[in-house]
Amino acid sequence: MVFCDDARMTEQTEHGWPSGDPRRFFDAPIDPEHLRGNSPNVYRRTLWLSVGVCVGGVLVGLGVWAIADGMDRVDPSWWSMVLGVVAVLAGIGVFLRGLFAGNATKPYRGGQLVPGMVVEQADAAVQLLVLADTSRDLASPPEFAYRLVTFNAREGTRFVPGQPVPCVAHGYIAPPWSKRWWSFEASPVAWATADTDVLDAAGKAIPRAEWDQLLAGAERVAGIRRRLSRLGRIGYEDLHESLRRPPTRLGVPVEWQPDGRARFVGSVAHSTST
Repeated sequence: MVFCDDARMTEQTEHGWPSGDPRRFFDAPIDPEHLRGNSPNVYRRTLWLSVGVCVGGVLVGLGVWAIADGMDRVDPSWWSMVLGVVAVLAGIGVFLRGLFAGNATKPYRGGQLVPGMVVEQADAAVQLLVLADTSRDLASPPEFAYRLVTFNAREGTRFVPGQPVPCVAHGYIAPPWSKRWWSFEASPVAWATADTDVLDAAGKAIPRAEWDQLLAGAERVAGIRRRLSRLGRIGYEDLHESLRRPPTRLGVPVEWQPDGRARFVGSVAHSTST
């Protein structure tokens, strides 16, 4: 699998910044009309919520009625009560599925720009392989991970296997004590704008090393797809050398100590310097 010929997305320039750098955050204006016409998430959320509330509510109601009917008879009907319990549990399951459906609860948000690549396109179903830094410890080296993101593309949108897709990462999940994120979501920048200059700048803000690392993860897609979390962590030895100890953290220059920790040697002013 190879990147498509659109060199603009993978061209390395002086505008490629390490993960966590403030210049890596997408802050271009979002076109609301374009977003409504390209992002499938709000429509899928509405569909799943409607199914969860309606079907789940009906099943719970029928289950409660079956339990009550079985208990009110002179000779209690155990079959009726068992079926009622099953219906109630199924209704609760359908309701929770509609409420917490992963693919339905991914609204588009601004966030750090991360590299993405189309790895599967079947009818409307699209799968993107995304690479992002999951470390929460600012003084530790980055901990990159692959994440497989699935969604149904809207008509008129174009996703071709092998196509590089700059994305924004959001929806990070982890308990307060964890030093790294357990999972995250991502959305294509193309959902938010059709401005080719913005899309070009988004692709160029991501270092070439991260695009190369993403491409190397194509061979792991089958294994990641089988995981419930759809996330695959990358070992330190498997990382591209330039990603192991970046020159900055949060856009501030750092020096890496023998113990593997970073010591900040710059100032916040460096984060806005080019």
